[in-house]
Amino acid sequence: MTKQTKTASIGARGPRGAYAKTAEVRQKILDACIEAFGAGGFHGATMKEIAERAGISQTGLLHHFDSKAELLVEVLAAHERETAAIVREADDLDVLQTQLRVAHANETRPGLIQLHSIISSEATVSEHPAHELYRARYDSLRLHLTRIFAELRGRGRLKVDTKPDVLANLLVAVFDGLQIQWLYNPGAVDISTGIEAFIAGVVDDVA
Repeated sequence: MTKQTKTASIGARGPRGAYAKTAEVRQKILDACIEAFGAGGFHGATMKEIAERAGISQTGLLHHFDSKAELLVEVLAAHERETAAIVREADDLDVLQTQLRVAHANETRPGLIQLHSIISSEATVSEHPAHELYRARYDSLRLHLTRIFAELRGRGRLKVDTKPDVLANLLVAVFDGLQIQWLYNPGAVDISTGIEAFIAGVVDDVA
């Protein structure tokens, strides 16, 4: 191997190695954000605390993210992408069952549940950096679930006369409410069982 070829080879490996290291650092930062925002909310957490949790300097943190608001939006967007990936794998009429898979995934990362519970409450204020993200999230989720319940009604699979949009609202409320109770006492609340019981109470399994 010539010196020029060797140099080119090293140069080719360099960016990939640097990219992998950058991705690793960014993931550590996002994991630190989940802990920090989950513990103190958006307003209670500081960039200094996030940097310390991630094991980097504040200067290093600012190299990757310009502000606390940018960090929060990225953490929430990353979780939405994970959830969307689970939902995409399901057939439309199996979307209700995917809510159970989402619940199982969330239970393995209690920090995410704590983060969602705190930020979703804080973000009701229009000035909050996550306000529009959460508003759009809830609007989109309700519309999607309303369509699913409407399709189930058209196939004669609903056990109740409740309107599809009301059922959608209730399922979202059940999911969020169970998660909050679970944070207080995980041993006393089973999120997946509660969601499954709600679905079984309104949907007929017979096709």
